[in-house]
Amino acid sequence: MAEPPAGRPASGPPHGTGPGDRWGTDLPGARRLDRAGHHPRLHRAKHSRRRRHRYALALALVLALALAVLAVVLWPDGEDAAGGVATAPAAATPQVTVGAGTAPPAPPAPSPATPTLGPAVPAGAQPSHVAVTPDGRTAYVADPAARAVIVIDTASSEVVRTVPVAEGPPQQVAFTPDGRRAFVSVHDAAAGVNAVVVLDVASGAVVDTVPTGRGPHAAAVSADGRRVYVPMSLGAHLDVLDGRIGVQVGHLDTTPNPRAVVLGADGRLAYVADPVANVVAVLDVATGEVTATIPAGAEALALSPDGTRVAVVNRASADVALIDTATRTVIATVPTVGASPQHVAYAPDGRHLYTANSGDGTVSVVDTATGTVTARVPTGPAPTGVAVLPDGSRVLVTHSGDGTVRFLETA
Repeated sequence: MAEPPAGRPASGPPHGTGPGDRWGTDLPGARRLDRAGHHPRLHRAKHSRRRRHRYALALALVLALALAVLAVVLWPDGEDAAGGVATAPAAATPQVTVGAGTAPPAPPAPSPATPTLGPAVPAGAQPSHVAVTPDGRTAYVADPAARAVIVIDTASSEVVRTVPVAEGPPQQVAFTPDGRRAFVSVHDAAAGVNAVVVLDVASGAVVDTVPTGRGPHAAAVSADGRRVYVPMSLGAHLDVLDGRIGVQVGHLDTTPNPRAVVLGADGRLAYVADPVANVVAVLDVATGEVTATIPAGAEALALSPDGTRVAVVNRASADVALIDTATRTVIATVPTVGASPQHVAYAPDGRHLYTANSGDGTVSVVDTATGTVTARVPTGPAPTGVAVLPDGSRVLVTHSGDGTVRFLETA
């Protein structure tokens, strides 16, 4: 290839197409270009436009950075409930995020000293336990005889779903705080069945089955839904499940026959009822250490709404012991609540608690301030479980004697 003539550049400007050294200089009427091949005025205008473009781009970047900083300040978590990037709400009014199966909390209704009888709903063959979803809309009834969980609409007092449990007879039910999952303890000593069945609350479908130790009973779920503590009544320990993926992640040793468990207000301590040893064990769930063993006949137990008391029913002595969670001692005993009390629940306002007395077909109402029984309401044969709606308006009682769930009206 021939070398370019001396004094001429080896290549033309990027847009050079004409025969001259500079585009257009040898054409009739062409404007004079500068040494770089640009028309001076057009070149200045072009650079002016570029400068304006750069200024606009810089301004846009500054604004974007300011908005990002504002988002971090207002939404420090950086993600919305679905796991994506958080965005500003459409209005300045604070927004409340509500998980599936839950509702914004409302002040509970004042609990009366004497509730009134409501409807009795046929619910399986021998319902043994009832638990209410966190939003209060439905109640789940464990029926070991029917091998099913019966779902009742708490507003209409009607059965809306029956969930067969093929794995074995269901004993108790516990929910995650967001109401998405139900954990059903399943136990059949004769068949050697020991498991927790996980239900999807929205669909009623069985989504998992987790094998456990011997004799799983009434479980407790941590406030974040990550851990499920299941007492093994024949195994001297609690099985610990991952509440998100349905697997066993460990166990915590306790007294020989743990039957029920509740978590303290901060989730650090578990109170474990052992009706054989007649004690309540206080267990540190982080270290696995039993920090106290409290003498108290312990068929079932319940934590007060303010977290300061644990109520424990004693089936043999027909009383309720009240444990102070600060001192871990029994500070009061309510005698003669009814024959063979089998279960206990607090009213949401904390003013009363309710015991299901399987021996005489009643539910007793106990004034927590005075420690006296204010009412003993006949509900049906062999009441076995009791639960209260989150707003305090109704109490539900299962009866294994006639296969019903009785509503008590408290508002």
